[in-house]
Amino acid sequence: MLTHLAHQALGRLSVLPLYGGGFWVAFTQLTVFYYTMGAVLHFVLPRIVPVKAIQAQPRKRGEVLRDAFYSLGPLAVKAGVWALVERLHARGWGFTYEGSLLQPGAGAGASGSSSRSGGMGAGAALSYCLLCVALLDYLHDTWFYWTHRLLHWGPLYRHVHYIHHKSKAPSAFTGYSFHLVEALIVFANEVLVCFMFPLHMGLHRLYHLYTTLIHEGGHVGYELAPFIPTLEGLVTLAARGVRPRGGASWWLNTVQHHDLHHRFPTRHFSLYFTHWDRLCGTLHPAYDKDLFSYFTAPGQPSKPSQEGEGAGQGQGVEVGADKKAD
Repeated sequence: MLTHLAHQALGRLSVLPLYGGGFWVAFTQLTVFYYTMGAVLHFVLPRIVPVKAIQAQPRKRGEVLRDAFYSLGPLAVKAGVWALVERLHARGWGFTYEGSLLQPGAGAGASGSSSRSGGMGAGAALSYCLLCVALLDYLHDTWFYWTHRLLHWGPLYRHVHYIHHKSKAPSAFTGYSFHLVEALIVFANEVLVCFMFPLHMGLHRLYHLYTTLIHEGGHVGYELAPFIPTLEGLVTLAARGVRPRGGASWWLNTVQHHDLHHRFPTRHFSLYFTHWDRLCGTLHPAYDKDLFSYFTAPGQPSKPSQEGEGAGQGQGVEVGADKKAD
């Protein structure tokens, strides 16, 4: 029986089609992408590009392998969520549609109905896709902030979220290293967005595949770029460049932002932006002062703020309320 099931599962392992292939295709897409990008970020990139570690403390022996193993469960949960989205779409529930990504009016949904976004020109359709990405970023960030705060509630932290916080010096593979219950909470928004606005099934799949990289990049332990590479971050960088005070640094997230959360668990609950942390008083007091110490020109000394016990250099001395989670 088990041998038959194993052969059946192996026969379904494929990265194609992009969507509509069910659980095993989704699981294959996720595992191939997650572990490939994790290996690039953790093993390859630091060896070919000069990177500056955020923390001074080394990772404990076996932590990276442990996190890579723990990630398998959440990846399976996320694949199950994607399979559920496909089922909902097939039954005509929600606002997902098919057809050409840039010509929504050209195709029909799985149920045979015409695309919900109507026929529009390529320029208008592309603009709509970019709008969808911006909406998904904001909704994902909002969901992540408030569910993350929930996961730091005593019982949930002690029995669920503690797994993710086993890593004080996270790596790329810490991205999805968490409890299965946490995975259900974190990935539920990928179903909810299907009921909020018309969303192409291909865009839904590609966007939420890319969020896997966002989670890995946010834990990598060094700055990938001045800001997490979201649509908003790329636009801001193209328009303004890196500015040491104000501007983008006040609302766009960085790797350092979430890295601090692993040392100061009552700080920094957001994912893409910093506005929720600023509005709710959960931003670390040294974050803005130390942020651009990672982007000083070669030969220029950087002197991170001493406020918050050297948060910018990763000494990780947790004081006061930051000694433990909420």
